[in-house]
Amino acid sequence: MPRSELERLNLSEATWAALDETPRIKDPRARGRHWKRIGNLLEREDRHAVHALVDQADERERAANARHHELERWRERLIAEGDEVIGELLDRYPGLDRQQLRSLVRAAQRDAERGRPDAPRKLFRFLRDGVEPVGAIRDDSNSDD
Repeated sequence: MPRSELERLNLSEATWAALDETPRIKDPRARGRHWKRIGNLLEREDRHAVHALVDQADERERAANARHHELERWRERLIAEGDEVIGELLDRYPGLDRQQLRSLVRAAQRDAERGRPDAPRKLFRFLRDGVEPVGAIRDDSNSDD
């Protein structure tokens, strides 16, 4: 978990010292003991705040996994069905470049037939970068809001 998120918990000095010491421990057994020590230190902290932070991180991870799987399904449908699905995708995500999408789909179909992963990967990257997660708030200043 990023340090910036942990800082919201107002952890004790002993807990911060243990967390800062973690990267130096290389031996797997020692690292296991160290994580157990951190767990014991965290039990002395505000449990509700720790649990809430862990739950938020879990929810973000679940949402990211769901988005990844949704994009994989779109990619597979685009490769399998081609132009029929492009219109459906563009209706759902109108910000995508139709010409570039069509070009990437055709290249991915050719590469999929040949057993090459390059173009399907490029198509996935295009989808990942061009499709915003549902409910996402854009931070950039050139948003169309």
